[in-house]
Amino acid sequence: MAETAAVAAAALRRQRLAAQLQHVDAALRGQAQSPGLPPEVQELASSWDVRARAVLDAAGSAEGGLQGVAATAVAELLQPLLGGAFAAACPELCEAAIKAASTIMSQCCSTEGLPSLFGPVAASLLDLVLNEQLSWQTRNAAAEPLAELSQPGCAAALLAAPGAEGAVEALIAAAQREGDGEGDQEDIAFAVLASLAEADDATAERVGSAAAALLPAAAERVRGVAADGPPTDILLPCPFHAVRLLGALTSAASDAVRLPARAVPGLADAAAGLLMALAAVEARALQDVWHHDAIEERSLSVLSNVMGGAPSICATACDALTSRGALPRVVALLRSSSEATRMRASCVLALFVHEEEGTAALLQVPRAASELAAALRRAYAAGEDPAMTQCYAALALSGLLGHSGGQRVAAGLARAAAAEGSAGSLLGALAGLIVASVAEGSAGSPDLDTRWRMCVGGAAVLNYVLLVSIGTSQQLRLLRQVPRLAEACARALEHWVEIGGSDERLEVAAHLAFVLAAVAGLGVNQTARGNFQPPAPTADTAAARAALRRAPGLAGTLQRFVEWHRRQHPEAEPVKKVGVMGAMWLLRLPEFGGLAAAPPTPAAAAVASAAAAVAAPAPAAAAPATSTEAGLGSTPATAALVQAPATAAAALELAAAGGRSAAAQPLAPEAGSRGSRADVASSSSGDRGGGSSSGGGGGGGGEAAERPRECGACGRSAAEVALLRCVGCKARHYCGDACAKADWSAHRAACKAARRAASKPG
Repeated sequence: MAETAAVAAAALRRQRLAAQLQHVDAALRGQAQSPGLPPEVQELASSWDVRARAVLDAAGSAEGGLQGVAATAVAELLQPLLGGAFAAACPELCEAAIKAASTIMSQCCSTEGLPSLFGPVAASLLDLVLNEQLSWQTRNAAAEPLAELSQPGCAAALLAAPGAEGAVEALIAAAQREGDGEGDQEDIAFAVLASLAEADDATAERVGSAAAALLPAAAERVRGVAADGPPTDILLPCPFHAVRLLGALTSAASDAVRLPARAVPGLADAAAGLLMALAAVEARALQDVWHHDAIEERSLSVLSNVMGGAPSICATACDALTSRGALPRVVALLRSSSEATRMRASCVLALFVHEEEGTAALLQVPRAASELAAALRRAYAAGEDPAMTQCYAALALSGLLGHSGGQRVAAGLARAAAAEGSAGSLLGALAGLIVASVAEGSAGSPDLDTRWRMCVGGAAVLNYVLLVSIGTSQQLRLLRQVPRLAEACARALEHWVEIGGSDERLEVAAHLAFVLAAVAGLGVNQTARGNFQPPAPTADTAAARAALRRAPGLAGTLQRFVEWHRRQHPEAEPVKKVGVMGAMWLLRLPEFGGLAAAPPTPAAAAVASAAAAVAAPAPAAAAPATSTEAGLGSTPATAALVQAPATAAAALELAAAGGRSAAAQPLAPEAGSRGSRADVASSSSGDRGGGSSSGGGGGGGGEAAERPRECGACGRSAAEVALLRCVGCKARHYCGDACAKADWSAHRAACKAARRAASKPG
């Protein structure tokens, strides 16, 4: 089968080669009719048919495309048409030969045979590019195949070809010359240099050296185009090859090239200005001629490369984006039809929010969070590589959520996720990033740094969304049902703690621990009870608990993380303390044998504040917003939900730090008849009725009446599920036998004490 396909591909290449040679033959025959034809053209026209047939015979006997003798034969056939004297005498015929050579190299050659053809042909094309006696059209035509072919070995073949000595220096000199009015000749040199710099490290070093002084010239060229606007003559070439060259140099592998390129004065301002100039003409017909998407992608590439440099350089780039008013344009490019442009735009925004001023500025851009979430959804739904747009969009969102003004964004994302459901594209993309971050060893898997960025972006956004949802049971249940989420978090937590490394890299463990705890059953109500007893599994948390049982090594990982965090961050910021709290809570689960000691009880005021802040909103407030409005807007009805992340985080921190909670005090029993539905619960559990995990006692019913009813094990409220009373003390409520049985060992003493108190006369 494979052999048949190879034969068919070789036949197709031969057909294309024959078609191109026939085009040149027709051009030669047409030129032969002109009076005063030079002798060399007459000779070529008379012998072309025989020579072309010999080339086709050689190509027909080659396997896998033009290579070896066949490639050399094509080069020898075309080179007479690519000489400077021939081009001056017959420019139209020369340009036809250039087009044929470009097509043959791109469509007819095998990868192995291409350098054999490219070397000699490219050397002839380079001579045409540098020949100032030729017209701009001929020189530009010769530059096009040199600027587009970047297959391995081609740059080396060109630079090693006879007559190519000093070609790079000649191109640098041409790039520094001013345009002559007919066409911008320096752009032709920029195009060829960019192609060579992208393919050859040694050429990149020569082009980017201080002695060449080409970097300031390229930046000035970009600034000039941004200031002057687009050309009006559609025959002019794209005047943005300098952007491509700067993109190649600012992302070069060598520090000696990359760092000076990123530090070129005014480079970020020029790239931002170019974006705005492109936006101003987006609707014009010239955009197709300009290769509009490619230019935008290159401009964004320069910006992201510069922003990835030293902090001072990144700050300068952020200033350029805001001062130029280009930030909304970058956000708009998240909807570009080009995947590369979308990825670059999300990368710029992810780097932008590293700066405190950048985060504040992006929060002021209308619909910025919505556009980032929408870009993440679309890329996930389209099956795009998660290391591209999805990764950087999640990182940008996490930066917004971590800002002091990001609570409304988190609330909007939570509402949007609830509207989509647990299988929605937003939650699916976030979970997919965590899954992909541990997919090492597979073909084409990203490097370690990229996989870490994927994990920290997805886990951080989920962390903030869960903090918002932890007091809203409907949203929390949906999040707990996200397919593969618990298993992915468990695997990723083990992976990144095992790798260790810098404090920054281990920060992802804090996000993962809290997300894993939240989907396994952690809630604000669990932190409000004295002994921090985990609830029994429910239908919502069963999958997460099962994933924990399948990860027996996770307990040791959690313990190592908690110990590391206590050593390294005795005064850690809130989100990290929340992560440690999640790890400690997980270690209390029966899946791990209850390894962790019970943490101190939270302070009463903090728990009361947290309960008020994260209480489920009224039905009107709970109506989810549309996914396109995620992160935008707030109403009085959702004010408490908007404040939930910080308040819930504070409650969890206090639970880890210590304190005495009002919720930990004995609860007064409620009056009630034995004919209530509590009897149904007690009929199967007998004297093993449910109760409070912090003790019980006698008293009147006034205090209990003031407290909202909730399940003593899982914390669900009476608004969510029908609650049954403990038949013994009537003080605690449960949603079923499972919760009552799970809490009985802790409640036994309090329940008996309450019954004894109730049985005493008077």
